[in-house]
Amino acid sequence: MFRILIVRDADDDLSGFVEELGSMGLEVSLTRTIPESMEADLVLVYTIPEKVPGWAARDIQAPLMYLIDFEEDVVVTYPHGCLGKPIRREEIRGCMDFIIKRLLLGEERYRNLFEHINTCVAVYEAVDDGEDFIIRDFNRAAELTEDVKRDDVIGRRVTDVFPGIGDFGLLEVLRRVYRTGQSEHFPAALYHDNRKIGWRDNFVYRLPSGEVVAVYEDLTREKQLEEELEEKEMLYRCIFENTGAATTIVDEDTTIVLANREFEKLSGYSRKEIEGRKSWTEFVVDADLEKMMKYHQLRRRNPELAPRRYTFGFRTREGEVRYMQMTADMIPGTMKSVAPMVDITEIKEADEELRRSLHEKEILLKEIHHRVKNNLQIISSLLNLQALSTEGVEVRDVLRESQGRIKVMAMIHEHLYQSESLARINFRAYIERLVEDIVISYGAGVRTKIEVDDVEFDVDTAIPLGLIINELVTNSVKYAFPAGTGTVWVKVRSLDGEVAVSVADDGVGLPGNIDPESTDTLGLTLVRILTEQLDGTLTINRDNGTGFRITIRKPSGEHLTGESMA
Repeated sequence: MFRILIVRDADDDLSGFVEELGSMGLEVSLTRTIPESMEADLVLVYTIPEKVPGWAARDIQAPLMYLIDFEEDVVVTYPHGCLGKPIRREEIRGCMDFIIKRLLLGEERYRNLFEHINTCVAVYEAVDDGEDFIIRDFNRAAELTEDVKRDDVIGRRVTDVFPGIGDFGLLEVLRRVYRTGQSEHFPAALYHDNRKIGWRDNFVYRLPSGEVVAVYEDLTREKQLEEELEEKEMLYRCIFENTGAATTIVDEDTTIVLANREFEKLSGYSRKEIEGRKSWTEFVVDADLEKMMKYHQLRRRNPELAPRRYTFGFRTREGEVRYMQMTADMIPGTMKSVAPMVDITEIKEADEELRRSLHEKEILLKEIHHRVKNNLQIISSLLNLQALSTEGVEVRDVLRESQGRIKVMAMIHEHLYQSESLARINFRAYIERLVEDIVISYGAGVRTKIEVDDVEFDVDTAIPLGLIINELVTNSVKYAFPAGTGTVWVKVRSLDGEVAVSVADDGVGLPGNIDPESTDTLGLTLVRILTEQLDGTLTINRDNGTGFRITIRKPSGEHLTGESMA
């Protein structure tokens, strides 16, 4: 069994390392000092760079190798490898396999392993009393990294092959390690000369033979990626800071991990007071907190379950409440969300003020319509009293007809102040009541059939149309049915670009000598004048009773629906 003595000369827990070596079938002993009688095939000294010279001066009767602890990494001498901390199981096995083969299988196998490790290794021999160094060995990884051939550099001075080594700083490290025997870590730095440029991270130590070894890694690609990431981070930070919106990045636990300058201004807190210290819930008013928390949780389950944009009340450091519109989105691949928000307090206050103003005006208009309706009813009542005190039948009929016309206008104002809209009247409900009142007043035995599309008119259209229908229905009820029974049809249809109003009856019919264009009767004269006022056309059908059809253009902005008139 291959026997290994591990000398622990640094403060670190090696129990896992020892267990792993034991699992490989190796006989492992762990000690703080080398015993006088020692039986080992290999001595591994786990130490720190400053203590290496002391061990190199000792006469140890067994192959000696070092595990040099550079805090972040562990360097293995002779295999010339670098193990990351914590040391992984596969790295331990690979390292020990390398060491054992080096000792048991000889130089040829060692050379094969040396050539195929991924870490760059260069072995130097000091010349000029340690002021310069000749390259004695150079593995395949180093050839690929430096774009040179091993045969072209072996035996040459390092200052000739790599003329930038002095400015780089590594030459001074080689000299120091050669003189002191103390291993050093030369952190990542940028090397450049006329031929080559790149980032290198070196571990340098001296062998018992006096040769100096540099085990190093090419970090050029990593540094390029770091620079690209830094550049992108600067770009994103610039965007983050200059969107014009108060913006935060929020973690799953509601902690604000990033906040920009606008959020600082809005909240009244500094970035140091916010980032990693405050939850966004501390800034939300109580009335909106439950809703916001629900959205926060839903968004992390499925972003489509929560709205992206919504408004909420934001409480500042001084306790002032501002109204914000926020757009929240998840950051891909994370449980974090980004939330830019815009202050809409002035807009919301202006909107509320406008709503208050409109409400006040609505109340005022309702009151106006109500008073107009009342005044018209007073006039109607005066006409009724006048009719009652008048003996002449003809005069009473004239007063009664005038009273009916006034009632038509009063009903319009009544419908307006009772409806939700002060600008439009529901014409169907209005017509149904108007016709019902006429029939009750003049002819209880007359039947009515009313077909009105879902139509709304403003007052300027509704009053003339109401007066027209009042005149025509009143004429039919009064004159079309001598026997006191019959049917009156009232239809209002929405056509393509037009509205058609028809009033028809199945009574005795309109006398042939009556022409609305030349008649001197007040009712039909009103119908003609009001039709002209609406820029409409009037047609009369005298078959099977009498039918009037008034067609007008659809007033712009009116709500008109329904099927065309058959």
